[in-house]
Amino acid sequence: MSTKEIAMEILERFTEEQLKAFIALFGGLVPEIKDPVPNREAAFEQLEKMRKHIPNLDEKKELSEYRQEKYS
Repeated sequence: MSTKEIAMEILERFTEEQLKAFIALFGGLVPEIKDPVPNREAAFEQLEKMRKHIPNLDEKKELSEYRQEKYS
């Protein structure tokens, strides 16, 4: 018999009051599982706001102009 099955058998024997007491004692030990999807969506929205349009560049021309400015 697995640990979960043993635990379920014990919990099934509890009265309603005993279950309430159990939840009161041990309910805070198990952290709430928060849905990460809204956080993920908010993060992607923030990234979208930060994204800037970069026009098509001619890299060779840009590099040539930079070299001309720097070394001339």
